[in-house]
Amino acid sequence: MEPLYQAGSILMTVNTLQGKKMIESGLQSGDFSLSQSWPSCLPPPADLEILQQKVAGVQRELEDFKKEALKSIHYLEDAFCEMNGALVQQEEQAARVRQRLREEEDRGIVRNKVLTFLLPREKQLREHCKRLEDLLLDRGRDALRATKKSQAD
Repeated sequence: MEPLYQAGSILMTVNTLQGKKMIESGLQSGDFSLSQSWPSCLPPPADLEILQQKVAGVQRELEDFKKEALKSIHYLEDAFCEMNGALVQQEEQAARVRQRLREEEDRGIVRNKVLTFLLPREKQLREHCKRLEDLLLDRGRDALRATKKSQAD
């Protein structure tokens, strides 16, 4: 029984070791042309022409696939570059936001220190104002009494 080898949609019958080696090397290299040393058991010319047309079709499909693959690779490279640029912008923006946050935290610390100083001082001043008001009211009452007393005399 002769072994069958399939390359894409092409079936070939190989009955010699030399033919088998030719087919295997053709499959590896992508070269499906027949050499002069091919045995004399070639298929009829009509079958050979059909096989050559199929090989040509497979080669066209391979070229089309290569073009599509390259187009897809270029598209992916462009998308990657675009995404990389957007990522760089986002990182720069994040760095600016972090810097603003640090500055705001620093201002918050300063505000807290100022408030820590001012609140007790405000309390002291309120107490002092209260004492002064009380003193003023006491003097005002004393002056009012003295005026009434002098008018009564």
